[in-house]
Amino acid sequence: MKVLPFKPALLLVFLAWLGSIVIGYAWLFRYSFVAGEASTAPESIPRSLAPPGSSSRWQVFLALHPHCPCSLATVRELAKVLTRAADVSVVTVLMYKPSNEPDSWLEGRLLDECRRMNCRVQPDPEGRFAKVLGTVTSGDVVVYDASGKLRYHGGITGSRGHEGDNPGQQAVIDLLRGGSASHSSMPVFGCPIQKDNVQKGSL
Repeated sequence: MKVLPFKPALLLVFLAWLGSIVIGYAWLFRYSFVAGEASTAPESIPRSLAPPGSSSRWQVFLALHPHCPCSLATVRELAKVLTRAADVSVVTVLMYKPSNEPDSWLEGRLLDECRRMNCRVQPDPEGRFAKVLGTVTSGDVVVYDASGKLRYHGGITGSRGHEGDNPGQQAVIDLLRGGSASHSSMPVFGCPIQKDNVQKGSL
C-alpha cells in the first residue's frame, strides 16, 4: 500500500481552519450572554404613561428597537407570559423611531409579532417614552402594579435571542398571578434603543 507523503502545509491549513471555527463559536457564545447597559426605572409609574383615571389593572411596558434581532425572543416570551398569567394587565409596546423616519420604518417581523399579542403598540419618536421609563436596551420590560408601584424592571430572556423559561419571565408571570417574585430585576439582552443603524438581519 502506497503511503502518501506527510505535508506540514496541509496540516497547518487544517489547524488554522479548525481554530477559526472554534474562535467564532466561542465569540458567538460569549456575545449571547453580554447584557445591555443597566438602568433604573422610576419607582412610581410616570404621569405621562399612567392610564387616565383609576385602573385596577397592572401596566406592563416593553421598550423595543424595531430592527433588533435579539428582541424577537423577548416578544415571544412576553406572549407566553400573557397566555400563562391572568388577564389583569395592560401591555404597551414602546417602539423606537427616529423622528426623521416614516412610520413604515417600524415595519418588520418584530412589529408583526407584537400585533399578534393583545397589546398596544406605541411609536416612540427618539425614544422619549423609553427615556421616561429609564430603559436603554431593546427588550427591557417594566411592570407596575395597579397602584402604580414598580414591581419589575429588566429582561425576560436568558440570553440574546434565546427563547425558553428563565427567571425574568417567571418573575413577571408570578407577579401578574398575584404572587411574589423571586427577582425584581434581571439583565436585558438586546441592542441599544438609541441606535439608528441596528442591522435588520432576519427581521
